Formats: sequence, C-alpha cells, structure tokens
Amino acid sequence: MNTTPMKFVLAAVVGTSTLTGCSGFIHEGPTDQQIKKGSGLTVAEAAPIVTANFHRIWPEPTDAAVRDVALGAGCRTDPNTLRAVGPPWTPHHSRTEIDPSQEFIDHALANLDAMTAHGFTLRPDPVPGDDPVNRSYEDERGFTVGVDRYATSRQVRFTMTASAPCAAA
Repeated sequence: MNTTPMKFVLAAVVGTSTLTGCSGFIHEGPTDQQIKKGSGLTVAEAAPIVTANFHRIWPEPTDAAVRDVALGAGCRTDPNTLRAVGPPWTPHHSRTEIDPSQEFIDHALANLDAMTAHGFTLRPDPVPGDDPVNRSYEDERGFTVGVDRYATSRQVRFTMTASAPCAAA
C-alpha cells in the first residue's frame, strides 16, 4: 500500500494547525491597555484593597502587607502553551492554616459572611458535593474573598484568599 499521499495530507494538517495555532478557539483575554481603558484598575491600586480585604477575613491579627500581594495568574492565555500570562495580572494574597481548630474555622467563616456588609455577595459553588466550608464572595468591582478547605489523611489545609480582578501593570 502506498502511504505517500497520506503523509502529504498529514503534513498539510499539522502544518496548518501549527500556523494557525490555538488562537482561533482560545480567548486570549484582556490586554493591559484594555484594562486601563475599561476599569482603569492597576496593580498598585488593587494591592491595598486586597490587603484590606484579607485583614477583614483572616480570623486572627495578621501582618499581611501590600508588599505581600502576589501578582497571581496572568489574565491572558498564551495560545501556544495554554498557560496564563500577564500583564494584566490578578493580584491576590493567600494564607494557609494547617489543622485549624473549629473555633478558628468558625471565626473565619463569620468574617467571610460579614463581608456582605462591605458589598460582597456569596457566589454559588461550582463544584457539586464540595466541602461545605468552601465558599467565595465577590463585590461589584470583581474583588473576591474566599476559603478552601482540603483534607488528606494526614492534615487539613485551610486556605483563605483575597484577590482582585484583572489589573494593569
């Protein structure tokens, strides 16, 4: 059987898909310029808000500072690697407590619920059957606060996060 024509077809398909990349069906996300023209939010403006929100939710006094806010994932998807890249970025601050007491958890959840007084609303959990402790709240600007509890046979990891929407560099 002669496979030469099939090799040419395969080469043409591979070549075409390589030239077009994945950008035809992957939303690349907003650019820094689009964020500046839209919300106008910058990382420098978002970081203090993220820090203030984190202070409101963490159940104990915390030393979290603006310098501790990480840039987080980029808001764009590289069509060649399918990885999140920036700028723009999603500034955030997280902290994990290992094997927290029930009192710690209760206080943390009460602090999250109290964020409704600051304009935050509970977002539906997208994971069916998820741990009932896991939840997140979002305000009208897109800032979020939340908690994720992950238990293994050895420990419970209780992570609280405050984050911003996409912010220009």
